[in-house]
Order: sequence, then C-alpha cells, then structure tokens
Amino acid sequence: MTIPKNVVVSARGVTHPTYIYDLGILRERLALLEKIPVRRKRVHFATMANDHPLILAEIAAAGHGAFVNSLAHLDLAQAAGFAPQRIIYAASNMTRVEIERCLHDGVHLVVDSIGQLSAVDELAQPGMGVGIRVNVGSALDVPEIAFDPNYRFGILPNELPEMLRCASRTRIRGIHAYFGTDLRDPNVLIEGLRRLGTVGADLPHLTYIDGGGGFGVADDPSEPNFNLDAYGEGARKVMETVERHAGRPLELVIEPGRWLVAPIAWFLTRVVDVKRRTDRIFAGTSASVAQFPRMLLHPEKAHHACEILEADARKSCDRPVWLCGNSTYSRDFLARGAALPEPRPGDLIAFHNAGAYCRSMLTRFLGKDAPDEIVLNASATRPGALTQWNLQAAE
Repeated sequence: MTIPKNVVVSARGVTHPTYIYDLGILRERLALLEKIPVRRKRVHFATMANDHPLILAEIAAAGHGAFVNSLAHLDLAQAAGFAPQRIIYAASNMTRVEIERCLHDGVHLVVDSIGQLSAVDELAQPGMGVGIRVNVGSALDVPEIAFDPNYRFGILPNELPEMLRCASRTRIRGIHAYFGTDLRDPNVLIEGLRRLGTVGADLPHLTYIDGGGGFGVADDPSEPNFNLDAYGEGARKVMETVERHAGRPLELVIEPGRWLVAPIAWFLTRVVDVKRRTDRIFAGTSASVAQFPRMLLHPEKAHHACEILEADARKSCDRPVWLCGNSTYSRDFLARGAALPEPRPGDLIAFHNAGAYCRSMLTRFLGKDAPDEIVLNASATRPGALTQWNLQAAE
C-alpha cells in the first residue's frame, strides 16, 4: 500500500482521530472522467458521498455539477459555487417545500413517481424540463442487472404513457435510473444504461440519459480497480445507438460518488492499548465507528485496507489484529482480522479509501467528538494549501 508523502508528513502530528484529504488526487480522478469517450456528457458529483465544502468547491471550480437529494446538500452545493443549472435534485417522496425551493432556485428536478410529477407539473412554469427516474432493473445484492417490480425507486416502464399524460406543463427532458452502488463490473452499468436508453428513446422531448453512478472501488489493493475505459467505450456505443433511434443528439449524465472521492482520503487514529489473545490481538484505538461510520452502517460488507505508518522494519504479527474502537459498543471494530506488524501503543494507523461515506455518515452515537480534518492541495482556497478543518466549529 502506498500513501502519498505529503499525507504521511501531515499525519505525523495527528493525536485526535483525523481525516486527511488530498485534493490533488481528486483533480486527477476528475480528469479521468473527462476522458470518457462520449461526445456529450456531464459529471454531477453525488454529494451524499462526501459533503465537505472544500471538496464541493473543487468540483464546482472544475466546471462539473452536483447531484443532491436534500435541501441541506442543496445549500452546501450553492455555497460551494455550483450554479443552479449544474445541480440535479432527485429524492424519492419529495415534499412540497423541496419542490417549491428547487423551482424557485432554478434547480433541475428528477421525479420518482407519477404523483411527484403531478405535483411538480402543477407548480412549474410552462415548458419547464424535468427528469424521471425509471425502474429498468438494479444490481443491488445480485451480480447482474435484474428487473424487480418491487424495487422502490422509480416508475415502471409501462407507466411511461401515464407520465406523459401528467406532463401538461412540464417537458420530460431526461430519464434516470439507479442501478446500485460500488459495482465493480462495468458491463453491469453498461447493460443498465442500454435498458434505460431503450425505454427513453421514444420520449419526444428527451435531451439526456442519466445512468447514475455506482462505479466501484477495490477495498483490497490486490483487487483490480473499476475499468473506467471499458465503461467509457460501452457507454459511447449505447449513446450512439440511442441517438440514432431518437434522431437527435443526447447527453450522458454520470453521477459518481464513492469512486470519485473514496481514494482521496485516509482516516488516522492512534493505538492506545493492546491485548494478546490465543487466536488474535485486540489493538484498542483512540477512534470509534461513530467517527468512522461506514464500518458502523455496513459491518459485514465494509472493509478498509489499513497499515501502521512508519513500521516498515517491524516484523509481521503472528496472528490477526482486530482494531477496536474506544467505546463499550460490542461491535466497535474499525478492522477485523487485519494482517499488520505487531501493534504498539502510540502507533498511528491509516485506513485507506476513507473519502466516501465516512464523513457524510458521522453520527452522535456513542457520544464521540467529531474527528479533525486536514485538507491538502485545496486550490479552491489557495494553491498548495494545507487547511485544518474543525468539523464541529464548521457545523
């Protein structure tokens, strides 16, 4: 495992649980998305993955958009510099307050049901464009796209004619789907995009197809990364086919979340105590799953590669290490069965891929302090900046 030198240098003085972000890596990953060989495309970052103001500002400054599903994230996106036309607001079961706010601000709405479209249509100015979410299948908990009429997101394809009848004032400009999260096989997303395009190609006012995000991140460094090149080539072919059928140019909308920001951050904590047992070592840390909450919400699935910084000369431990949180919660484990050198009190542990669904999931559970945050290379403030961010003060 490799941690950038600037991150290691910044980590040395860490005493409190801390996230360190390197926005230089964020810019590199944005550049990879820009190379996807689809002529007309837009990137809208899914803010639920990470809502740090400097991360949002960096993405906005690069000319990309935001995908939000709450008024709180809409406020953050606007404060970070995203123009209304670069914000997509999509949430199931939207309230009238949400709808009115988005219409007032000129934010693009994606509706999830016939009832939502009716509510928007009643309030919208004539000719206003909206998107609709359609259930053409998902890959949640299954290896391939599977159609499930009981999947809660979106309308069913056979409901499209009724949707069109409801759109008396609005125009259905886009078609959207959510295929799943952290998908490692690009062919799954390409197939979902193909199905979505087939359903939407006959919509008379269609201007874009939104294939969502879902690009996966390898938790184990030995596993292959998501093949973005294969996805780009497949998406290009799908879009060209749908454009020929529709008889007009269309945009591809991509909503990356975890893929974009997971690799830009590390979570740091110190070892404070060590217990040796017959088949394992318990290394107690100064942090908790309340501060590293992806492990709290997905204890059976979430895994973050970890290492002891600057312990290269130390021999490997003779048994697996369980990194424990500093609470009495029985499932307060930051890592289970990790292969590490013999841990010692004072060691600094770094967890990889900590930039997504960690900060954004922070919880008051267990009564722990909010972690510190250090942001490196934040060009949105000043080139080469190192910004110490006090989360509690900021919020």
